[in-house]
Amino acid sequence: MTQEFLPHRNTQYCLGLVADQSPGRIDKAKWFDFFDRKTAFVMGPAKNAISNNTVVIFAFISRPKRGYYHVSFTLAEEFPKERNEIALTQQFVDYLESIIKANPDMWLWSHRRWKHEWKEEYNTVIE
Repeated sequence: MTQEFLPHRNTQYCLGLVADQSPGRIDKAKWFDFFDRKTAFVMGPAKNAISNNTVVIFAFISRPKRGYYHVSFTLAEEFPKERNEIALTQQFVDYLESIIKANPDMWLWSHRRWKHEWKEEYNTVIE
């Protein structure tokens, strides 16, 4: 997928990634503790942010009342080249867990985050 983004690397753009699903390629995932459970996360968004030094912003959509939605943006990292992909992904994992704890009613529990179970042959868990 990186090849698809290369033509746009020198132009201003905003790219939104929905990161609530389990990784499609489990062999490329890294495992983090998420709600006290080993959970697979993709590294692509962090790798791309670092390689392009693209500002990382986390977003959360809340529903204050029926039919109304509010989007909150949080600046996660202004200079990703100063971080590594593990640290940047850990920051997302921590953010996601805090958002879910604060707003459990907005979390789609059927999203299959734990589709893949941890096995010893997978890579090391990031703690």
